[in-house]
Amino acid sequence: MALLALLGTSPSSAADDDRHADLKHKQNRLSKAIDSGKADVDEISSRLMSAQGRLDSAVADLQDAREKLADLTEQVRLAVLRDHQMQVRLDLAIQRLEDAREDLQEGRETVERQRDRLVSSAVSNYENGGSDLATFGAAFAADDTGDVLDSLQVGDTIVDAESTTLQTLQANQVLLVLTERRVETAKERVADRREDARENLELQRDLKAQARVAKQDVATRVGELRVVRQEIAQAKREELRQLASLKKERDRVEDRLRRIALRRAQQNRISTSATAPSDAGGFFSYPVANTYITSPYGMRFHPILHVLKLHDGTDFHAPCGVPVYAAAAGTVMSRYYNAGYGNRIIIDHGVVKGRSLWTSYNHLSAFSASPGQHVSSGELIGFAGTTGYSTACHLHFMVYVNGVTSNPMSWL
Repeated sequence: MALLALLGTSPSSAADDDRHADLKHKQNRLSKAIDSGKADVDEISSRLMSAQGRLDSAVADLQDAREKLADLTEQVRLAVLRDHQMQVRLDLAIQRLEDAREDLQEGRETVERQRDRLVSSAVSNYENGGSDLATFGAAFAADDTGDVLDSLQVGDTIVDAESTTLQTLQANQVLLVLTERRVETAKERVADRREDARENLELQRDLKAQARVAKQDVATRVGELRVVRQEIAQAKREELRQLASLKKERDRVEDRLRRIALRRAQQNRISTSATAPSDAGGFFSYPVANTYITSPYGMRFHPILHVLKLHDGTDFHAPCGVPVYAAAAGTVMSRYYNAGYGNRIIIDHGVVKGRSLWTSYNHLSAFSASPGQHVSSGELIGFAGTTGYSTACHLHFMVYVNGVTSNPMSWL
């Protein structure tokens, strides 16, 4: 329900008229709305709010730490798997290198045998007079068998019967060159595989180190969460005690006011109903200027304790130290400090529209009216604060009708 709809009609005085107009202007400017299910966060103990904040943070931190550990654990698993795969590829590369080296050795031996055979054939041919002395001499003077073969081939020293052997030798020489290249390629592949394996091993060691740190972090977070849970359990017990204390104080005051209301009703033969008359709106003026509602009257679901509790007044936005005014003319019945309501003033407005009526102003930082003092509507009675069971500066405004708390907006 929008705040504008709850403001009601203005009091009769010109000053109150101006204040109500200003309130409506503020409402339109700030576009504040009342949420009937809103938690009364201004009157949850700061200790419980702080403990709940730490708990939420600890739970989130633990979740983050566990997710990080899970991610690192998965990365370690993948790195180990890659290590196995790289080892297989390295072993295969080494085997291929060994095979290529064996093929190279066999190729070299085959070429040497064929060269020796051709040289022997050329020598035999020369001895039988088939080659001239100059050609054979040049071949004989060569540094290796390859040069020998070149010289013999040029000089037609090799007979036709050995031409096939020469062709085979030439083919084997080409194959030998290719095999040598294959060996070099295999060497490079082995070196690459070893470098990959080395880098992956370093990564694996780094990831395992990070995982150990992350695991320790999870353990630390679990310990912190355990401590915070103990703190919030204690804060919840204190919160329940505070709520019980508030209810006890509310019951005490209501009992006292009900007896007064009953006596008045008997004396004046009027109703003892605790509901506001349908035409009661506008009787009270707003107790603070330039304000808006931060939490309405009614049952509330406690956001941390998860219990229903009565929010027995209307909370108005009021920074600490701003003036608080009497909502209507009356007599200050009492002023005192209570652990729940803080500094509070209760004003007796007598019988209004057939009901005994009181107002209460709570969490004040200071008083400016005394018990027994008669105050006029709009007269300064104190200053807003955050004393008692409160986490932020505001005014907790209450209305008692025939001794029972009632929705203040029915009278404003």
